[in-house]
Amino acid sequence: MNRHVKDIVHFRDTDGDAVFLCNDPMLYQSKIHKPMIIDVEDKATVKEKEYNQNSIVEYELNTRDNRIGEITNVATSILNKYTTNPKYIKQNEDNVSLLRIMQGKEIDYLKTGVRWYMKRALRNYLKQLPFFLLFNYPKKLKHYYQIKNHNNNVLNEKDKLPLNAYHSPSSLNELSEYICAWEKKRIKWSKNVVNTSCLVIDNDLKLNDKNILKQIKHIVCDFIIDWRQACKERDRNSLADKKFDNLDPIISEYKNKLGKVVSDKTLLANYVIKACYSNVSMNKTLAWVGYGDTIIKNLKKNTPKIKNTQIFEVPEYVDNAKEYLGKYYLMLEDGKVV
Repeated sequence: MNRHVKDIVHFRDTDGDAVFLCNDPMLYQSKIHKPMIIDVEDKATVKEKEYNQNSIVEYELNTRDNRIGEITNVATSILNKYTTNPKYIKQNEDNVSLLRIMQGKEIDYLKTGVRWYMKRALRNYLKQLPFFLLFNYPKKLKHYYQIKNHNNNVLNEKDKLPLNAYHSPSSLNELSEYICAWEKKRIKWSKNVVNTSCLVIDNDLKLNDKNILKQIKHIVCDFIIDWRQACKERDRNSLADKKFDNLDPIISEYKNKLGKVVSDKTLLANYVIKACYSNVSMNKTLAWVGYGDTIIKNLKKNTPKIKNTQIFEVPEYVDNAKEYLGKYYLMLEDGKVV
């Protein structure tokens, strides 16, 4: 390695089968300065076994017993604990170092037949995981919210149950809480009811004549009664008489009745739409079957212009480029860089 090149991180294991040379500041500045841990029995193995059906079955069964995830979760739980006490900082570092060796043993278990068993003191960390890790285990996440709801409904502190996760100020916990808050605000359905009837009518028209609205609502109510009766007749007789398949005559009959109230077709259509959407529970069949084209037209008119967003991968030296996972991108909205 060139001695004039500064700040180079050089990694190599004792076998020489893994070498990595890097001068990325983000990587070498985050190097953990700890004494090297050496397992003197790293290549310990059991006695050779005869290649027969029994040894093959034993090997197959051993492949189904993997504790790498369990060891990783314990280490993750320890690493996400927050403390300023030097005693516990040192204890956590030692435990993680031990788990690192234990995980190596577990990875080589199929080849060597040697594994280390975790003590109860370390297994206890599995009882309370960092909050972000629960999203990999839906049942544990569901149980977490069950405990939380129980505690919220309990008045006596003694009756509260310990949570199966903790919210330490680790990077991944804070990221998970941020994503949950963002999801709740931007994605999850709100229980509040919003009246969106203004989107299906032409708001440039004057639709405030109460007498016209009253007449149209009466006609719509009569239509609903006749429509339901016609649907029942169709269900009973459509197999015997195909004339019941077509319900268009009913729509035409009521459109003629409505035409006598308002002569202007556009104004009439919007009055009918407003009348049908004035009540959430009111049947909207007449509005859609009779004046569906007007509803679509109004929706298009009342819909804000959609921004056209595009993301391009660009070379590193391009101005305003954003880096993500080692590559650089530009985001354009309607042709402008954002």
